[in-house]
Amino acid sequence: MFLNAALSATMFLVWNNAEAGKAVTIESGPYSLRGTLCTPKGAGPFAAVVYHHGGFGDRIGGAPIGTCNALAKAGFVGLSLIRRPTRSLQGHLDDAEAAVRYIKKAPKVDFERIGIIGFSRGGLLAWQQAARRNDLSAVVIMAVAVNRRLNIDDARRMNAPFLVLVAKNDTGSRFTKGQNTVSFSRQLASALAQAGQDVRSLIYPSFRNDGHTLFFEVRSEYWPDVVAFLERHLK
Repeated sequence: MFLNAALSATMFLVWNNAEAGKAVTIESGPYSLRGTLCTPKGAGPFAAVVYHHGGFGDRIGGAPIGTCNALAKAGFVGLSLIRRPTRSLQGHLDDAEAAVRYIKKAPKVDFERIGIIGFSRGGLLAWQQAARRNDLSAVVIMAVAVNRRLNIDDARRMNAPFLVLVAKNDTGSRFTKGQNTVSFSRQLASALAQAGQDVRSLIYPSFRNDGHTLFFEVRSEYWPDVVAFLERHLK
């Protein structure tokens, strides 16, 4: 499901062991971007995870709010930032970087235990971000967007363990402009393995009639694997 950005910024879930999501504003270049910060109950400090959504322009792909709250429920500070409403990739990595800078200074956060999750275009940004930083402790890439701006050779530059997720039938749809996400995910995982990186790759069974939609919500089919990976590398 694609969520309207305004709706995404105001829709919150409350979990028993997490505080309510808090609306935040993060500056990135000329943009004041809205996001949601979700914090576990307790004194902390906690490991933190930034979620990079899919989509572009005013179309928000994935589950920014649901993921933020699910992270807090699992004991992590979560941050979901809604990127600048442009179709081009230009500036989107800047927004991703602004989100990580923000979370490292957020209350109750252990700035030495930071992870990122990216879905679709957000997965592309997570790859690019991991290639330029040496302070990330975990990277989750879900149904990565097929795009020539992703440099597979950057696998040699990574400094964090990776979890690469995709559904078996994410092989081309209107959401991916017909691109085969399964094949591209395999290429990324293979490049990471060949570069000697710590990588785990999972291909889930076909999901409904379009595997890309598996990650449109926080679902039991994949979320336990994400939490287990984050706990292994961040806690």
